[in-house]
Amino acid sequence: MSTFLSFFKYCGSKVSSIFAPKSYQALKHLAVILILCLISAGAYSQRGRSPQFDEIGVMGGCCYYNGEICPVMPFYKPQIAFGAIIRHGFSQRLALSFEALRLKFVGADSDFDNPYQNARNAKFENEVIELALQMEFNFLPLIKGSKNKYATPFVAAGPGLAVGSFPHEGLQLCIPFGVGVKISPTERFTATIEWKYRKLFTDMLDHIDDDLYDPQYGVEYTKQRSFLGNTDMYAFLGVSLAFQVGSTKGSKSCSAYR
Repeated sequence: MSTFLSFFKYCGSKVSSIFAPKSYQALKHLAVILILCLISAGAYSQRGRSPQFDEIGVMGGCCYYNGEICPVMPFYKPQIAFGAIIRHGFSQRLALSFEALRLKFVGADSDFDNPYQNARNAKFENEVIELALQMEFNFLPLIKGSKNKYATPFVAAGPGLAVGSFPHEGLQLCIPFGVGVKISPTERFTATIEWKYRKLFTDMLDHIDDDLYDPQYGVEYTKQRSFLGNTDMYAFLGVSLAFQVGSTKGSKSCSAYR
């Protein structure tokens, strides 16, 4: 009987670790931001009722991280990243996209000559699945398949969830934001080149916590292992290829609207 109860106690601890208080906070923040995004998108689309469209596609590129091991250097040990995207266009300037990405991050203090890092000798590997909802704003009107308005730079931002190995923590809220270029040479095809940072609210992406050093390692005991007060970030640089689903009727606005 005691073994039976121990088994259920173990299962309960695993479930509670997944749905930890921080996870609930992340989900609440995500819900609030999602509602605000949908309200703003609906209000914007009502202003200029250009035809709507839906796209689905794939994404691919590279990702890298910045944290305790590599604070600022870009493209440190880039890893392959890939995923899928679903996009709903509200107008020539505004769209809502949902992205699912698989990313991997690695790092080691031994890659650097810093004596402090050599003493710490930390290393990590973390695979992350990211789900993100983003508003995309086109700087120029984008008319799919037109002769002179088929490309535009754009910015994107929104809420997301990162699911990976975060010691002592559950799901993590992230805020993707970045820039890119969008090209729609035909009514059914859209390609993007984008670079986006992900702001995390955890310092455990690289598995380096705030514990102090033990004097036996030859470093002052008062020296912390991580940058207190700072959180980790990661970036994605890649391309996406998306195709319009359903009818293309009305994907261009009428001549009077243009």
